Amino acid sequence: MTTSSGRIPTLHVVADSIPQAHYRAMKAVWEHGLAIRTEYDRKNDAGEFIDPPSRDARVLIEVKDPFAQPRFPPISFCEVGTYIAEILGIKDHMVLPVERLQEVLNGTATAFEWPYSYHQRLFAHPDGKGGTLDQVAIAVDRIAKTPHTRRAIASTPAPTIDPFLKEDIPCLREVQLRCPEDENGTLVLNMNTTWRSRDLYKAWPDNVIGLTFLQSVLAKQIEAQAGRPVCVGSYADYASSLHIYGQDFGAVGGDDARGLRSFFDTFDEDAYMARSLSSEMARDMLIVPQLKELISERGQADWKFPEAALALGQQLIDDMESGKFLP
Repeated sequence: MTTSSGRIPTLHVVADSIPQAHYRAMKAVWEHGLAIRTEYDRKNDAGEFIDPPSRDARVLIEVKDPFAQPRFPPISFCEVGTYIAEILGIKDHMVLPVERLQEVLNGTATAFEWPYSYHQRLFAHPDGKGGTLDQVAIAVDRIAKTPHTRRAIASTPAPTIDPFLKEDIPCLREVQLRCPEDENGTLVLNMNTTWRSRDLYKAWPDNVIGLTFLQSVLAKQIEAQAGRPVCVGSYADYASSLHIYGQDFGAVGGDDARGLRSFFDTFDEDAYMARSLSSEMARDMLIVPQLKELISERGQADWKFPEAALALGQQLIDDMESGKFLP
């Protein structure tokens, strides 16, 4: 752990697969991260902190092959099938329209809808004039026409909205697509993402699974538009604050007072990889069953999906079961 000199350390992690990257990043941040407070640290009735400070660092992570097997880390804190569907837009109907959101921000109305989703900000970004902009469609078109471009980007920030949100502003800030050729002339779609803040222990794996699934979807779209083969390449993300929360130290670092062993005393990298799931296992055991439950009558009662969202969910199920897309 870095002692507090006021400097946030900068770390670099390279791995062959998503589970390997997650393990190596957790070990790097645990061992070299700065001890620093967060706005989520819990306090007791006397106002004293219950949780220790987090471990935090600026971190660049490269996954050489995001579809290398096993692909799914054993740690997940959401239904990953539902999260993949959310990244592709199945819950965008939950996002508050811009005109109503402005009323909420002005204090003239209340609402229970979401202020944003990542898919909404990337595919239907509020343009400030009452309309929306599909940044991803523009990026895909640009890549298809000029594969070597560095300008195929989609951003989430909305400066007229985000500074006034009482809760979290988007953690994901930008997605960049880059598409060089390999030695055989095949286009290789690499994805870069940048993040304001990231929960390494609980959020990183599901974020990366969802975004790299989107990467595979976009590769097929570029292939169709460019009229030439496109395969999925590497994935990289840079987080200005990649952290392990103090409230998770019992799970990650152990708790001497309670006799809990460190995560790294229980798992080495090989053991962590052995606990990870292949795409086929995750599809059959988790993702397809979760998607079917999501668009079932019970799921519809909870989420009230419009017809287009239900169709998206069914298409995802069909594509995965047919083998068109590995999750």
